[in-house]
Amino acid sequence: MTIRMVDLGRQRDALEPGVSAAIAAVLAAGAFVDGPAVQALEARLSAWLGGGIHTIACANGTDALQILVRAAGIGTGDAVLVPSLTFAATAGAVALAGATPVFCDVEPATGVICPDSVARTLARVRAAGHLRPRAVIAVDLFAVPADHARLGALCAAEGLKLFTDAAHSLGSQSQGAWCGTFGDGAATSFYPSKALGCWGDGGAMFIRDPALAAAARSIAHHGTEGGQRQHVRVGTNSRLDTLQAAVLLEKLAIYDAELAARRRIGARYAQALRERVTLPAYRAGDLPCWSYYAIRHAARDALAAHLAAQGVPSVAYYRVPTHRQPGYAAYPCDPAGLPATEAWAATLLCLPLHPYLSATEVEQVIAAVRGYVTC
Repeated sequence: MTIRMVDLGRQRDALEPGVSAAIAAVLAAGAFVDGPAVQALEARLSAWLGGGIHTIACANGTDALQILVRAAGIGTGDAVLVPSLTFAATAGAVALAGATPVFCDVEPATGVICPDSVARTLARVRAAGHLRPRAVIAVDLFAVPADHARLGALCAAEGLKLFTDAAHSLGSQSQGAWCGTFGDGAATSFYPSKALGCWGDGGAMFIRDPALAAAARSIAHHGTEGGQRQHVRVGTNSRLDTLQAAVLLEKLAIYDAELAARRRIGARYAQALRERVTLPAYRAGDLPCWSYYAIRHAARDALAAHLAAQGVPSVAYYRVPTHRQPGYAAYPCDPAGLPATEAWAATLLCLPLHPYLSATEVEQVIAAVRGYVTC
């Protein structure tokens, strides 16, 4: 297949010669851990997101989520409400912090965590009495923003922290604000396939509250604080490599142009496929960055096989949602079940969408989908 879901080779060509020079500068300086590029990246991301955001770079997106939870003092005996329709790391980070993930359903139209399910599940946790509800983690799934306004109001009324898993949505906007800036803190991943990805593992946290940000940075650096050699808390070792920070700085320089390209391709897909498949849905005033483009179709697997025969790749993410994974099956769920989650898991299919798809390739994808779904 000549079409790729993500084409890092074409992106690298667009980054040259700057990215090779940036890597060479790191190699020459020899500051491979906590080098100047890491601080520069944190400052650049904070400035880009705006609004007094503190950025703390770390080793990966899973660490970012876990450290956020730990920094808030959440652990054994606490419940954190999460969606099941997402990568297992969302719930896994909660469990690794010693707390209990509790699974909520998603909205049938958007696939993001459903505030009504959160309220219902929260009532069940409180009634059961053996766990203390402490937080909600909203996932901006496939770059579609969660309903941060409703979730924020619910969490404020219930005395809960609201965190965001923004691994898919760094570059999406909701009601004029960047995803990653909502609630008490957000975590993202710089895994290579992400819209803003490095050439290895990496992650970051985005936090408004200076005290919470200081605690998160301390935990990520072995529990030290303010450059001290004393370990003021039990921490971990979660640092972004300087080489990866250098790559990300080069990618940030062209990120706005890449986001514009992603949105153009997403708009073309929507125009051409709206009568053939269920398109991604999002709220008025939101602007997804289309790090992934998830359509839905009842005959998803047959459609995927047809696309492959036409030279078009596709990926059916989360066909087994987290609550049905063996390692997570014992954790509690919404008392009404997770019917929307199950429906999404059975029908979603991600099409190729990256900034370096040519117009010819975009039309090839469209023709392949339309060739299978003819009415």
